[in-house]
Amino acid sequence: MPSPPGRIIATGGGSVNRSFLYIAACVFGCEVYTARRADSASLGAALRAAHGWLCSTKGIFVPFSCLYDKKSGNTSLRCKLEAISDINLVNKYALMVKKRLEIENSLVEKLGRM
Repeated sequence: MPSPPGRIIATGGGSVNRSFLYIAACVFGCEVYTARRADSASLGAALRAAHGWLCSTKGIFVPFSCLYDKKSGNTSLRCKLEAISDINLVNKYALMVKKRLEIENSLVEKLGRM
């Protein structure tokens, strides 16, 4: 997965929670879209399965966007932009992640892997 990802497509119950979508945008530093259909959880599962199959078939990681680029016009893949990240929060979260990794690595050095 690219880091940060280019975009997130939220599906299922979380896709209707605007606070969750905003937090995801700030944590991952990208735009968050929702699928515009009632059964979006099923769509999300199907897309993940199709992506796994495509990567397995090609024997390499294939960007997820290959599933929907230039194909989403008036299909069930049509998505709506729901949340944009706040660069100040993205930077703050990045510092917290860095500190968490430092603490985790320190604990692994002291205690070993469990």
